[in-house]
Amino acid sequence: MPRLSVIVPAYNAAGTIASALRSTLRALPRDAEIVVLDDGSTDDTAGAARGTGDRRVRVLSRPNRGVSATLTDLLDATDSELVARMDADDLVLPGRFRRQLTALDGGADAVFTTVVTWGSGLPGVPRPTGIDAEDFGLHLLLTNPVAHSTLVARRSAIVDAGGYRSLPTEDYDLWLRMVEHGARIRRLALPGLAYRVHPGQVTASETWRRSSWENTEIAESYSTLAERLIGAPATRITSLSIDDSLSAKEKLAEVDRFSALFRRALDGHRPSAQRALRRKLAERRAWLAARVDDAAVAAR
Repeated sequence: MPRLSVIVPAYNAAGTIASALRSTLRALPRDAEIVVLDDGSTDDTAGAARGTGDRRVRVLSRPNRGVSATLTDLLDATDSELVARMDADDLVLPGRFRRQLTALDGGADAVFTTVVTWGSGLPGVPRPTGIDAEDFGLHLLLTNPVAHSTLVARRSAIVDAGGYRSLPTEDYDLWLRMVEHGARIRRLALPGLAYRVHPGQVTASETWRRSSWENTEIAESYSTLAERLIGAPATRITSLSIDDSLSAKEKLAEVDRFSALFRRALDGHRPSAQRALRRKLAERRAWLAARVDDAAVAAR
């Protein structure tokens, strides 16, 4: 078996998957494979994937079941020590896997990179900032700081946390549970992926985002991790924003309670990490305040 399997869920991606696979192959380590699962596409996604003609690419097909089930099936179809993710419409940048494998060999259980965004106006280039394993869980309490398609992880870390569940933001839910189970997760500073942005992607949908904010299983994963990291259960700031049982004053009081615990939990972290997390906390608090104000105006 190869040491690394790059798993690629694909649905109606005939126009992009060939370039995605070619970029992945160029960066692929020697002891690795790519496994594509065509999730019941109505176009020729499978044919386009097979068109690479590279023996390192394995293409599977079955009727449509959705992304979470597709990821689980891809894990079941592989047996490598390490698992990487790639999407059928993104591009791998040179050196991605080499840097991530070095970090894994250095003791990490899962490694992400930053991304360059493209496809909608000018490309977005991130500030080259990494996230250490000691800080990653606290970042998760504020937002999801990583793109799923940049993941390389030990299979054992994914399996021990329970794998993917059929939920909105199945990736964020998994990261919460992985950290709770003790996985050491890092984000490398250098971009490893060109991430395509387009209006039709699921993550651009307000309905999709709201379904994540309302989901009780994700709320439980979040609260469990919050209790471990800041000493008390908590509610996601995004979920607070849509909680009709709370007044605007109560929502802000709850985020201020969370903020006090969060700041206390920063003690002992590197000064640069503390600054980054305090800045992100202030941004999230401001976001909630703006949502509360907008809702108050709309209710008049």
